[in-house]
Amino acid sequence: MHEPAPSLGLRPQFLAGGNARAVLFIHGFNSSPESLLPVAERLAAEGFSVSLPLLPGHGTTPEDLARKTARDWLDHALAAWDQLAAAYPYPAVAGLSMGAVLALHVASRRPVPAVVALAPALYLRDWRIGLLPLARLLHPWRGDITHDVKDPVRSERAYPRYHLNSVREFLQVGKAVRPELARVTAPLLGIQSREDHVIPPGCLAYLMRRAGSEVKEQHVLQNSYHVLTMDREYMRVAGFMLAFLARYLPDSTPATPPPARKKP
Repeated sequence: MHEPAPSLGLRPQFLAGGNARAVLFIHGFNSSPESLLPVAERLAAEGFSVSLPLLPGHGTTPEDLARKTARDWLDHALAAWDQLAAAYPYPAVAGLSMGAVLALHVASRRPVPAVVALAPALYLRDWRIGLLPLARLLHPWRGDITHDVKDPVRSERAYPRYHLNSVREFLQVGKAVRPELARVTAPLLGIQSREDHVIPPGCLAYLMRRAGSEVKEQHVLQNSYHVLTMDREYMRVAGFMLAFLARYLPDSTPATPPPARKKP
């Protein structure tokens, strides 16, 4: 596997579409907007404008990531939606992995017309989590945990190492958002791979049980791993998202806006 330089030099991305519909698309932990581009480009080709923010601590250095907190990421997701909503009426929100959890956080607090959660990392099942406090003192740095891609010709760029402080904050994102799921009432699309080596297989079912949305659509992929936006079935993911967003995302300013959410 190619190990990137400590500083990736990656930046936020914006893909302009041809109509008034827009989507905020949020990447996952120790990743970047680059991992979302195969799907984002398909959305833009069909007229959707897609904003892909770069989360704090990403695209710089592993040491920078180690200084960021769950609150930094949660607040950044809200601010990114507010910025996009200033230019586009009621943008939808989507995300992959931790980005999916951040998207759900946005949907619980903003009037989004639709939300897409791809491989939502709402919790982890790993006995080593209980050892985090001790491990952070004895051996705080670990090797890369990303690149769960089945397609041998594609590679997710990420930091070659990460600090266990960052893992602790990653877990805090899920802890913060799980109680908010009942407040997510927008139409919800969830997609997860059957074979995912990062998040437990029950995460999608957990989301579908807990979300307050009346409209819930879910799909399970059979030939992809965790990073499903750049894996063998990314075109299927794009197709599911396009069909879903076309149904629920207004192509002009709606006469009746979605229900308001209280800002934090």
